Amino acid sequence: MHYLESDILFTGNSEPIKSGILVVDSHGNIVDVLKNKGLVPAHKIKKIDGALCPGFINTHCHLELSHLKSKLERETGLPAFISQIPHIRKTEQQLIDSEIEKADAQMRQNGIVAVADISNTNHTFKVKENSSIYYHTFIELFSLNPELANQVFDNGLQLEKQCNTPSSLVPHANYSVSNELFALIKNYNRGGLLSIHNQETETEDRMFLDRSGLLFETLTNVHYFTKTGKSAIRSTFPHLPNAKTLLVHNTFSSLKDMKWVNSNSESFYWCTCPKANLYIENRLPNYADFAAANCKITIGTDSLASNDSLSILEEMIVISKYQNVDINTLIMWACKNGAEFLGLDDLGTFAKGKNPGINVLTQLSDTFELTSNTKVRPLNINDL
Repeated sequence: MHYLESDILFTGNSEPIKSGILVVDSHGNIVDVLKNKGLVPAHKIKKIDGALCPGFINTHCHLELSHLKSKLERETGLPAFISQIPHIRKTEQQLIDSEIEKADAQMRQNGIVAVADISNTNHTFKVKENSSIYYHTFIELFSLNPELANQVFDNGLQLEKQCNTPSSLVPHANYSVSNELFALIKNYNRGGLLSIHNQETETEDRMFLDRSGLLFETLTNVHYFTKTGKSAIRSTFPHLPNAKTLLVHNTFSSLKDMKWVNSNSESFYWCTCPKANLYIENRLPNYADFAAANCKITIGTDSLASNDSLSILEEMIVISKYQNVDINTLIMWACKNGAEFLGLDDLGTFAKGKNPGINVLTQLSDTFELTSNTKVRPLNINDL
């Protein structure tokens, strides 16, 4: 048995505990969380410099794009960004495989224990199957051409058969899926997890409101697209399955839309990827609006095509730098909410019987808030 004392203990589901004791067994299972270290003989206590928190959950990643690091220009806006990817995505398979392996290792080193990952190919499947990270694969489908709906859907089914980790067939984004393809996904879904890119660029809503804007002008097959006179998420909402759903990015989501979605369903989670938002649009969401709408927020890294690292801690640091969100709230977003979305009862919080992984955070401020120098390392019980 190990009795771990840190400067502060972030459980992921309660107020922080100063000088608390985390009791774990040799397999990393949480035996107890003690607020009073006086309950444990001093000679049994192992002091850990820094703070302890559960392993991080990355709820949005494109692992298969890892070879595109530093290949795309920054701050071009989403329409220009997505138009670049097809032209530079293809390269030698050996390089793709090598960068995927490195990215998976990087996430492990950054204290990430579970990932919701997007796949358009089978390139990541082998790495995911052999990784210590828990992966849920979202096999992403897109086409505005209704005549291609069955073909695109069947291709997704064939890809899903190759995936040996938990998976779901999901729509790519509000603006890139025909009603016919939405219907096939909805009919196929039996309560499985869903993910969809949402309101990532300012002109996404304009596309639905009046068939205008830069995103509309950039996409192909838009002659199939019919305006709805509503915002993007309100337009897509009726086409989504009745399932736990992750809305990703939400950079330009309005408070009205957030409240509307949450008033119509309790199954929605809102994933933010701040570093990618800055990389692509040079814009962050207003996190105060998420709080005002009582959104269940999770954190993702997006891909190395739109980021220089895969680190949930760095995403948290960016949020705290630009907006007033305290570390305990950020840890709940990064741990508890992500685990809840993925349905991983064993992860996300320090609670009896769980095995969530243990992260050590160092170089916090004097008041135990994040700084630009804060670091993370996963704690290996076998090294104690």
